[in-house]
Amino acid sequence: MKVIKRLFWAAVIIWAVAWGYNNRATVIPKATTLVNNTRTNLVAALSGNLSSRLLDEGSAASAASATSQTTSHTTTKSKTQSTVKKHAANATPIESIVQNTTLSKTYYYHFNRQLSATGREVFKEAVATYNQTGLVNLVPGSAREHQNSIEFSVYFKKMPTGDTTIELGHGGPQITKQVSIRGTSYWNTATASLNGDYGSAFSKAVAVHELGHALGLDHSSSTLSVMYPVSQGKSTLSSGDVAALQEIYQRS
Repeated sequence: MKVIKRLFWAAVIIWAVAWGYNNRATVIPKATTLVNNTRTNLVAALSGNLSSRLLDEGSAASAASATSQTTSHTTTKSKTQSTVKKHAANATPIESIVQNTTLSKTYYYHFNRQLSATGREVFKEAVATYNQTGLVNLVPGSAREHQNSIEFSVYFKKMPTGDTTIELGHGGPQITKQVSIRGTSYWNTATASLNGDYGSAFSKAVAVHELGHALGLDHSSSTLSVMYPVSQGKSTLSSGDVAALQEIYQRS
């Protein structure tokens, strides 16, 4: 019986040695690491620094995790930026101070006291033209703080003798930017005016052009656009004009 037991244990020892030899590439490094860690922790425990060592290891792991999260966030941000909608190729140019802003589609407008009844009428027609797009909502009244507003007015400016062009009007946006804990907000205090020294200024075409500037549209090289710098008597918005309005007022 004793002989059988001895043979059994001899077989077990031989198998263990053979298995260890075949797996020495992975077993020995792990065993060495385990022995070294045990020895280090034993020394730390005897010196009273074991808790400090374990805390340092935990901090290192947390730092590695935080770095990974930051990298992931940065990648997401980069992808988001790459999908920003570009300016449509056929769209009317946008005033530089309006680009990259987020404006409400609602404007409150009023007339300057000096503006004649004729001037008020052509501006009302221009308002109707833009409201028909559904992209902006221009309503009569006084704007409250941080709301978009437009003042329609008149000015007087005679061109020097010999000038081949006549200035019929001017208009444009005035953007205010406010940054707070609630975020960033923008509003437009715009103006649109007709040159009272020239009767040809009091037309729907001129009013639509100047109101376009007030809403953020810049001059266009397309003769189809109401924003062409030389008046052609056009008061119907082109597809490019509408595309630019969409870009400005559908960002939010």
